[in-house]
Amino acid sequence: MAVSNTLRVLVGLVSAAVLASCGAVMTGGGPSPSPGPTPEARPIVATDSDNGKTFELHVGDRLEVNLASTYWTIHESSDLSVLRLAGPPAISPQPNGCVPGAGCGLAIASFDAVGKGSADVTASRTSCGEAMRCVGNAGSYRLTVVVVS
Repeated sequence: MAVSNTLRVLVGLVSAAVLASCGAVMTGGGPSPSPGPTPEARPIVATDSDNGKTFELHVGDRLEVNLASTYWTIHESSDLSVLRLAGPPAISPQPNGCVPGAGCGLAIASFDAVGKGSADVTASRTSCGEAMRCVGNAGSYRLTVVVVS
């Protein structure tokens, strides 16, 4: 089932509100933050259901990747001259209503479109739940981003 862009934007805004109110556990080092999106930038949100898809962005747009498990590790883009992390990826655990080891929560990373071209965003995980090792493609995520002017 396809998720509408409005719902993706709503998920992104809710995620940002949760991170701002609860605080997030920051992971990874990575490069210095990029300057951020331009005022006319379109917020674009990618989720688990977008695995394998291609997104078209414009220079200055910001892409937020929200993956529904705290076990995901979101990596830097394949081409830093095209798409750059806006800051370190964050993990936002869901503290209530989740059994220990289930990985409830979100892995979140924002990327700024900084130049024309194509870049891949990837994520990986080895655990797909409590004591469950990922098999097949369940432990990998790839999104292709084409940035135009």
